[in-house]
Amino acid sequence: MITKTCPSYTFRIWIGGDYQSAIASCRSFTMRGLCVSVQPVDYIYTMGAEAGVCVTLINYPRFPATSHEIEATATELGHFLCEELCQGSFTVEGPQETTWFSHRTGDQTEART
Repeated sequence: MITKTCPSYTFRIWIGGDYQSAIASCRSFTMRGLCVSVQPVDYIYTMGAEAGVCVTLINYPRFPATSHEIEATATELGHFLCEELCQGSFTVEGPQETTWFSHRTGDQTEART
């Protein structure tokens, strides 16, 4: 048996939208040579709820990459999914930092206290 290891880097894309549409969009995006996992999620927030997905990318020992490369791919895929799923925003969660992206005009970042 062959065994390989690499540093662990996990990036997750959190986005609203239809699960089956997300699967089809990820299938299209990964044709360039990429593997992701997709799980359905339910977003519950003040006065509302919506369905969405969590798309996970890891540093796969068979084809290792740097943390920066995986983050860049996650961000590119997030923008792709945002358009494909007709969403206004998405979030990329990494091991050190979480970044929210919004295509909606009028969105502002406010600190919560």
